[in-house]
Amino acid sequence: MFFKIAFKTLGIFSCQILLFFSSINGKETDEFPVILTANTLSPLMERELRGCFDFFWNEWNDNLSSPTYGMTNGDYVGLKKYSPLAIENQGFYFTAIIIGVERGWITLDEGEKRILITLKTLRSLKRIKGFWYHFIDQETGKRGWKDSNNIELSNASAGTMLLGALAASEYFGGEIKKITIELYEEMDWKWFTNPVTKHPYLACYPEDLPDRLPAGITNEGMFGGWAAYAEHIFLYILAAGSPNPDFATGADSYYAMKTYQGKYKGEKFVICGTGSAFTYQWTHAFIDFRNLRDKLGRDWFLNSRHAALAARQYAIDNAERIKGLGPDSWGMSACISPSTGYSGHYGSLPIGAGYNLLEDGTVATYGALSFLPFTPQASISALKHMYGIPGLVGKYGLYDAYSYATKANGNNPWIAKSYLGIDKGLVLLMFENYSTQLIWKLLHQNQYIRKGLRRIEFSKSS
Repeated sequence: MFFKIAFKTLGIFSCQILLFFSSINGKETDEFPVILTANTLSPLMERELRGCFDFFWNEWNDNLSSPTYGMTNGDYVGLKKYSPLAIENQGFYFTAIIIGVERGWITLDEGEKRILITLKTLRSLKRIKGFWYHFIDQETGKRGWKDSNNIELSNASAGTMLLGALAASEYFGGEIKKITIELYEEMDWKWFTNPVTKHPYLACYPEDLPDRLPAGITNEGMFGGWAAYAEHIFLYILAAGSPNPDFATGADSYYAMKTYQGKYKGEKFVICGTGSAFTYQWTHAFIDFRNLRDKLGRDWFLNSRHAALAARQYAIDNAERIKGLGPDSWGMSACISPSTGYSGHYGSLPIGAGYNLLEDGTVATYGALSFLPFTPQASISALKHMYGIPGLVGKYGLYDAYSYATKANGNNPWIAKSYLGIDKGLVLLMFENYSTQLIWKLLHQNQYIRKGLRRIEFSKSS
């Protein structure tokens, strides 16, 4: 009882107290430790972090009668266009609330209430085999774009939401933990995994088929596969750590992942074929790999550092060819685009065979910033540079992207004057984990995350 009271009243020190008590109770061991490296954020970094938090906290559905009450809106805020709710944004929303409580921006009761509202809403939305559709219409609770049959059931979106919920379950406990585990228990990861290749399917159309049928779609509507290294390593951890043994996968799924290697004027590393910065950041926003190795000895943290260095060097080398790139303007990644509205074809070398980059000068602001734990000096320098770009800073900090090469007006760049939840979410988590390791610590003490890491044979590096 004393611990619960202390935890709920000591603000910024509560995480350290939580870890101390949980270690005594045997909840946390040295099996998968988080490296504690406290870093003070500069006033500019604090400003951007607060902007990310305010974005999630303010942009939510506060309509009590709405079927999506409590959920964060989280996409294209500022463009004044229809945007359905993305399930993955809820995971970043949950972690934003934790950070807001720790930093004293909201009270613990305010944060707890908001997360409970959202979890109850998520529980009421349509799920199939425990998974949600990727996009949800805010007004009806059905699939986005008027219940479109082109909206897929998504393991990656649901998994990202679950990571945030698991962090919240450790931080708040109580009913939040109860609902989170209930939702987790219903997610059939084995169903979402190809029994032959062992790769998680990319997505699923379980009810009605899309207008364009993906190649190789199964009778159950499954298609594609998370076959090669990308942002999805968290899926293996969640699937292997499932509280429902009937739905859990094993290490064979993780080790079936294809790991193609490449390099760009530096060390060779395992690449994502798209070359997009976020693919080297996503799982790292939740899991601290600095002291973890799998049974093959792979160091995923170092791998992402090599990717960051390659991305920065690529921008430096192409500064004369593409206006706006340089040592402080780098980390191209999926973002709002002046050419296509939104594009996942932004990235840097190295890339996969047969893949082409979209090079219209667009730089995603989160790209370099979310590499902060891997390249702190370069990322901090990029932040300073971006805050000096005319028109790039708005209500919630840096807008999503800019380009000096496309739709620029002289020396004034084109600005994507909008925000995306996944992009602000990555900056939010990477800044906080760099500073306090808060979200890393919460997830590393979670029994299901530890179970997943153990089952796919991660261990503490010697």
